[in-house]
Order: sequence, then structure tokens, then C-alpha cells
Amino acid sequence: MDDRYKVLMIDDEQDIINFFAKTFQHFKHIDFFTALRAGQGIEIAKKEKPQLILLDLRMPGMNGEEALRELKKLFPETKFMVMTGWEDGATRERIERIGVDAYYTKPIDLEKIVTKIMSLIMLKG
Repeated sequence: MDDRYKVLMIDDEQDIINFFAKTFQHFKHIDFFTALRAGQGIEIAKKEKPQLILLDLRMPGMNGEEALRELKKLFPETKFMVMTGWEDGATRERIERIGVDAYYTKPIDLEKIVTKIMSLIMLKG
């Protein structure tokens, strides 16, 4: 089981979820989980304990920043990548203070994101 990696994506845009799910189905050593809402994502994270969580900031209900704060408390060792279509300097600073391993604004460069995801999950510790 040590050679498998769990990645969870929490994003309210179904087309983005589908896009990444389709991309990661080709990676045999990655189990890719998805959630359209932050609360659902937190429940999946509690069950699956992913090594990496990809998180959108702007979602209905609990937003990505609130989810990040909660998930960081639950899983301090987990790597976090934020992808958002909403950018302002203050938000980015707040998110980086909470602690993320990567921060990207949409539209995203898929190749760059996949490369970063692979480097984050391959790094231990």
C-alpha cells in the first residue's frame, strides 16, 4: 500500500473535477477522490486520509479558506494546493499564512499543475 497515493480534490465546478479525474485515471499509483462541497470533502478526508488535497476557495456553503483551516487542524502532515479563480493579494497572503504547499489561479496550466502534484506527493515529510 506504500506505493499508492491518495489525492482529494474539493471544487464546486464539476467540469474541473471531471477534467482532473480523467487525467489522474491514467496514473495507476494514485487514488483520486473528489467532492463538490467543502463539508463533503472533509468527510472524505477523514475516511481516506489523502497525502494531498487540492482545494478551490470560492464554493457555496463552507468556503475553501474555512475548509483549509479545518483540514490543516485535522491533517497537519497533508500537503495542500489551492486553485482559485478569485485572486487578490490579501486572500493569497491569508491562505499562505494558514499554510499551503502551492497556490494557483485559474485558468490553470494543467501540465504545470500535474507536475507540481506529482512532486508534492512524491516528497515524503
